[in-house]
Amino acid sequence: MDLPVLGECARVDDSAGDAAPYLERAMYDALGFKPPFEQLRAQSDADRFRDRPLWGEWT
Repeated sequence: MDLPVLGECARVDDSAGDAAPYLERAMYDALGFKPPFEQLRAQSDADRFRDRPLWGEWT
């Protein structure tokens, strides 16, 4: 996925520690996550919709 602040990154689980849920490419590679970054699938429109906050801009 591509985030405005981080740029190209991968969404990971809690095994990434404090860096979860998003890791920049260099950190993903340095921590040895599998599969290799190049083999990750790109985020689809359905993924973007699924990962949006339930309540939007809740204040």
